[in-house]
Amino acid sequence: MSTFVLKKLEAVVGKQLFFELVVDDNSQFDDYCEAIKGNRQYYSELLKIFTLMNQVSQLNMLPQTKFKDITPNKESVKEYEFKSKHLRVYAFHMEKTGKIVAYGGYKNTQKDDIPKFRSYKSRYLKSIQK
Repeated sequence: MSTFVLKKLEAVVGKQLFFELVVDDNSQFDDYCEAIKGNRQYYSELLKIFTLMNQVSQLNMLPQTKFKDITPNKESVKEYEFKSKHLRVYAFHMEKTGKIVAYGGYKNTQKDDIPKFRSYKSRYLKSIQK
């Protein structure tokens, strides 16, 4: 059984808290950010994603081209996608916690990334029900 920890995203400041999901002492989002740091184009896009997160944290409305609800029908826990030209960051919302960033990926790998994100989310939700 996996262990889950929520680590506050210090780069996101506002009324709504943001956390990253750490699974078994590993954060896919941290690894994603580290991999991007060496690529100037993607790194500037990652900084824009953090700007979008800050805007959402400050309760500002964003266009769907930048921040989109991707929650499947009949799902009670809301899912979101932060978008730049090439990058995607996936988060879900817990009422008493805030936004939990669980996965980062690329536009061209979305079809594989979204199921992985949903698996992290599902496993986390099961872990807190016990």
